[in-house]
Amino acid sequence: MKSRLKKLLKGVIVSSMATLANTYGAEAMPTYLFPDNPSDDAADEYGKPSKDGNIKMLLHLNSDDTYALAGHRSHSSHRSHSSHSSHRSGSSHYSHTSHSSHSSSSTTYSSPASTVSPADYTLGSRTLSMNSYGADVKALTDLLVKHKYIKQTSVYMNASGYVVYNTAVRNGVRAFQKDAALSQDGIAGNATITKLQTWVPKVYNLGDRVLKKEMRGADVTQLKNILIDKGFLEKPFVKGEIRFDATIETALKKFQDSIGIDTTGKVDAQTFYFLKKQNDRH
Repeated sequence: MKSRLKKLLKGVIVSSMATLANTYGAEAMPTYLFPDNPSDDAADEYGKPSKDGNIKMLLHLNSDDTYALAGHRSHSSHRSHSSHSSHRSGSSHYSHTSHSSHSSSSTTYSSPASTVSPADYTLGSRTLSMNSYGADVKALTDLLVKHKYIKQTSVYMNASGYVVYNTAVRNGVRAFQKDAALSQDGIAGNATITKLQTWVPKVYNLGDRVLKKEMRGADVTQLKNILIDKGFLEKPFVKGEIRFDATIETALKKFQDSIGIDTTGKVDAQTFYFLKKQNDRH
C-alpha cells in the first residue's frame, strides 16, 4: 500500500517543492531521489538538506495512509519558517506561516484583481501614449477634434471598436502641448489632460505674434484672407481658426518677394506692415 502511495505522492511533492522555492528561493531547494521501485520496507521519512544546510525537507507517511511534507529553515535570529502540504481522502490544504519567539503572522492568498476593460477607462485615469486604446482615448480625440488639433478623419478604431492613440493623435497632442506651454513629448499625462479639459484658446489677432508654419489661430485665418485679397491665394475666404500650412507659407513667400523683403515665410513686424497696406495689391 505504501509503495503505491509513494508513487502517487511524487507529483504532489514536486508541486510542493515549487511552492517552497517561491517561499525560500530556488538555491535553497532540497534534492529528492525517488527509487524506481520503492518497497514497503523503505523508511517512512525522506529528507535531504539543501546546499547550504539550512533547509530540511521531510516526507512522513502516517499509519492511516495520510502523509505530511514539511520544510524547515533555521536562521541566526532563531526564527523558523515552515510550509506544509497534506492530503487525506482526496482533499488538499496549503498553508504558510512565519513565526518568531515574540510575534507571528499568517498570509492569506487571494486571486488577483480582474483586468480593467478598455471600455471602462475614463480620461485621466492613466497616461496615454502610442498604441493605447479605449474609451479614454476616444474622449481625448474628441477634445483634440473640438479644438482643431486633429481632424475627425484622423481618428482610427481597431477591430474591437476602440479608438487607438496613433501618430495623428500624438502629433495633435504635441501641437496642443506647444500652445499650452507644456513639454512637447506627445504623451497625454495628467498635466496635458487637465489643461486640455479646461482649455480656452487665446484669440490672437494678426500682428500679436510672429506667425510661422504649423501655428494655428484666428490670426492665421486673417493672414490667409489678406493673401487671398491680394491675389496670392485663391478664394474662398475662410472663417474660424486654421493652421498655417505649406500653401499659406508658399503664398506668403511670394508676397514677400514681390515687395522686396526677405522671403522668410514668417509674419514678422516688417511683413505685417506691408500686409496691412491696402494700396499695395497684386
